[in-house]
Parts: sequence; C-alpha cells; structure tokens
Amino acid sequence: MGKRTRRSRGSSSTEEGSPNLKRCPPPKTPKMAACTGSDELQSLSPELQTLAHLILKQTQKQQETLLSQFQDVGEKLSGQIRALDNKVQGLSADLTSLRERVGANEHAAEFQSEEIQDLRRALDEERRARLKADLLAERYSRKADIIIRGLPCNKEEDSQQVFAVFLSEKLHLAPVPFAAVHRLSRPTKTRPNPPLLVRLLNFHDRDQILREGRKLRGNKEGLAVYEHLPPPLQAARASLVPDRDAEAAKAKGTDTRVSIWVPPKATYAVLLVNGQEKKRADAIDLMLSTKNT
Repeated sequence: MGKRTRRSRGSSSTEEGSPNLKRCPPPKTPKMAACTGSDELQSLSPELQTLAHLILKQTQKQQETLLSQFQDVGEKLSGQIRALDNKVQGLSADLTSLRERVGANEHAAEFQSEEIQDLRRALDEERRARLKADLLAERYSRKADIIIRGLPCNKEEDSQQVFAVFLSEKLHLAPVPFAAVHRLSRPTKTRPNPPLLVRLLNFHDRDQILREGRKLRGNKEGLAVYEHLPPPLQAARASLVPDRDAEAAKAKGTDTRVSIWVPPKATYAVLLVNGQEKKRADAIDLMLSTKNT
C-alpha cells in the first residue's frame, strides 16, 4: 500500500512539477488568427507567423476577387435592370398608345353602328314610303271598279245582263253606265261562282252601289259588294275575317255591329265593333314580312 502511494504521489508530482512539459493551446484557423490581431500572431513561432501572413494575404486576395466579381455582377444586373426598366417603360407607352387607339376605334365603331342603324331606319322608311305610294297608285287605278261576290255563274250567261239584274233586283237601283263587266276567273269545281268585276264610269254610281251593297251583309245567298282592292289590301282585309266572325258570334242576338273597313287613301284594313276600331292589319307590313321570308 505504501509503495503504490509513493509511486502515485511521485508520478503526480513529477507531472505537475516537470519544467520541460508546457501546455499549448489548440491551433487557430487563419480566420481566428486574423481576428485575434497582431498581438496574437506575435505569440506564435516565426514559422507559424509566416504561414499565417500567407493565409491572410490569400484570404484578402480571394475577398478582393470575390468583391470585384460581385461588383461586376452587380453592375451587369443593374444594367440589365435598367434595360428592363426601359423596356417596361416602352411597353407601357405602347400599351397606353394602343389603349388610345382601341378607344378611338371603339368610338368610331359605335359612331358607325349608329350611322348604320340610322341608314337602316331611313332605308326602311323610304322602302315603306315607296311601297305605300305604289299601293295607293294601284288602288286609285282600281277606284272605278267594284267586286260582286255570290252571283251564280252560268257558262252561257251574259255578264252585262247579270249585272243589270243584280242592280234592279238586289240593290233596287236603276241601270248605270259602265266600261266593262266580266268574271275574274273561269268557274272551277272549288270556285263554281267566281266574283264579277264591274268598271263603272262614274264614281258617284260606284259609291252608291257600295253603300247599298253593305245592306246585303248576312244574306242567305252570300251576296256581297266590295271595292276592287289591290292584292296586298285584300290580304290585309282577309286576315281580319276570322276576328270579324268571332266578334259576330259573340254579338249574336245583340245590336252590336261588326264590320271590316278599308279607309279611303289608306293601306290598311280595320276591324270595327260598333264603329270603334278593334284591330288593324297593315298591308305594308304583310308585304315586307312576305318579302323577308
């Protein structure tokens, strides 16, 4: 026990008191050496100081090189950014100019669209006016004519004699002068009694026959006297017949008067109930709708 104690003590005293053993700190990196300053470098051996100086110089060169490269890159980026800014400004100017052009074009398009609509309205009005003028001219050319419907037709008949008998027996009128009398078509199976057309020489006689002919409405023989209207006005008048018949059915057994009237110098027919306009059919509208279809 005593020997082990002496050796342990002697060894410990030798390690602690040996003048040849020195404790050296761990070596520092160049970065740590640079941070410690010149005083720290002087504490090193000459060989380590030389090595540290070399490392510091190389580090400084690398830093300068990197800084130079970063500056070059930064200048290039700045130049590119300025170029992009110029391009963006140019594009912004172009976009502004384009918007102005588009706005001008839209304004011009709206103006032209309004002009086109005005021209279409003017064209429609001019077309309607032309059709109306032609229709009124045709109606005037037929003003002296009357149409008699419901007269029995015979192949061997004398049209003038048939008209004279109709005046005396149905309308109780004296004979009147006329220019022509004839059937509008030949008799067929579907139309065995085609209407009779009479061209009178006196408008007063025409008006008197039409006035007396209105008294024939509703007769059992189906006799009727009409003005010789142009086909478009005949179609307008015919379009009101179903409404007239419906109104007449409603008014059956009452004093309600239902009729279809084509006013003088007009291009439309009117359905009248007790003298009041119930519905109107315009021949110009029918003509335009037929042409459009």
